[in-house]
This record gives sequence, C-alpha cells and structure tokens, in this order.
Amino acid sequence: MQKIRRTREIEGTTTPGIIHNGGQHFLISVQIYEDGMVNCWELVDLKGLKQKIEDQWLVPDVPNGENLSIHGLGAYRVEQANWTYNNNSYYGHIQHKIRVLNPEFHNIYEITPRQQQLMDARRVSHSPKATDFAVVQELFYQTITGDGFSIFMKYEGLNYLVNMVVYEDGRVAIYNLPSLVEASMDELVIWFREGILFTTIKQPTVISILDLGEVTFSEEIYAEKAEDKYLELLDLHRKLKGERSTSEECRHAYHMYLEDPSEFNRARLKETYERVPEHQRMYLGDMDTKDADYQRILYAPEEKREV
Repeated sequence: MQKIRRTREIEGTTTPGIIHNGGQHFLISVQIYEDGMVNCWELVDLKGLKQKIEDQWLVPDVPNGENLSIHGLGAYRVEQANWTYNNNSYYGHIQHKIRVLNPEFHNIYEITPRQQQLMDARRVSHSPKATDFAVVQELFYQTITGDGFSIFMKYEGLNYLVNMVVYEDGRVAIYNLPSLVEASMDELVIWFREGILFTTIKQPTVISILDLGEVTFSEEIYAEKAEDKYLELLDLHRKLKGERSTSEECRHAYHMYLEDPSEFNRARLKETYERVPEHQRMYLGDMDTKDADYQRILYAPEEKREV
C-alpha cells in the first residue's frame, strides 16, 4: 500500500513546568496546543498529561534545597519558594489554557490504544519542536517566525524569569512579564550592559516565574555569561534571516581546514571558533566529541586526529 502524509499547523501557547527526571529538576516551557495535546518532553493527550503529573514526571514545584536547571541559562539552588499550584490545580491550569485557545473544546485529540501500541512497538516518543511566530497582518493571516531563550530580567523593581524571542524583522518580544515588553536590538545592548538582563546570582535572589511561583535562589551551580546570551540572540536573528550562524560559519571553516590543513585555514577556523558563543561551542561536534577536535587543531596542532 502506498503511504502518504500531510502536515497540519496547530497553534498553541506555553506555560512553565518542571520535569522531574533521575532525581533532577528541569524547568521547561510546557507546550499546549488547541487540540488538547501537550508536549512535556513527550507529546501526550489530556489523559496522558494527567498520568505524567501523577507519575511525578511533570511537576509544578521543587523541594527546598534542590537544584533547578534552566536550559541555556544555568542551574540554581532553591532556598525557598511560594509555588502557585499543586498537582491537581496544575492539571486544571493547563486544561484552562486549552479552553482559552479552544473555547468550544471541540476536536480535542485523544491517542487511541492502537496508536499507543504502535508507538510502544516502534519505540517512538513524539516531541515536536514548536515554532515561535507573530502575526504581522490579520488580512491573509501573514506571520513571521521567531526563536529565543530564557533569561532573568529586572522589571519594575522585581526579578523575573522571562522568555525572550527575536523575530525575522529584528523585533524582540519579552514574555512572562506582567505585560508584554518589546525592544530593539540597540536597546538590548544597553539592558545587557546595565545588568537589566542577567544570568548570574551572587547572593540569595527572589525570582518571579509567572504561572508557577516565586522562588528564592540561594546560589548558582553554574550560569552562562550574559554577554554570550546576547551573541546567541544575534545568531538566532541571523538564522531567521536565512544567514549562517557563527556555529555554521565555524563548522564550514572546520571542514575547509580538514580538506586543506594550511595555516591560512587554521587562522580562519580560529577566528570563527572564537566568535561562537562559549556555551554553544560544545555543540559544534557530535554528542561524544563536542568541540574537542576544534580545540586540538587550534591549541594542540601537533596532536594527531583520532579517526
């Protein structure tokens, strides 16, 4: 039998949540879609969501004294917190988000037993990547795409964990504040320089995480550099415009060097490598090698490459 398939765009929103896996806690943006599907490192229906919460896979809090990891930002120890939800009310919170997206609550998708059996047999765990977008014109529903990351922000005397998204047109929107804030790249340079946008915590600091709670982080376990996050934002904008990111430029220079290991190509590789934000250099290679071969070429060229 010939196989075909189609792709359907389904809109949604996000809310913060915490994955509890292997005794560790990871803050994520839970992706909530208008058809009732929810992505919490795995795409599940509402029945599956309830099970994930009951199994303590997706939780709305972190015990005092435990660490909370925030992807691309750092890991921080929770000294104390006022969490907004318990397990039951957190499920209701997500269900309410779906009803806002889909007021009639129609066409809510349910994974059938046959589909679940097929996924189990094939060892398939669906976790589609969500795409940020903004509507620029309602007529013909014209949209632009965006991309972003989490960062801390000082706003009206309080500290917030925000989601910063840059769009194709260069506009930057900052979500998870009491009200939406938009800025230009030029403004962000100043905000990073003045510490309005920050990543590090030098003393116990209260951070508001809208839709989840208020947390006092006593210390950082590790944190990315704020200046590197700004460089990452520039990279995201380059990719949205169809240009090469600094990582892509560096990989290209790496392959050019392997084809022709001249000093000119080594110098070019060094230049492009040092332009890559430091926290993203580990992704230049695969999961095992990371950026080890880049460092060998640049800082220990006398060593032989392992094949």
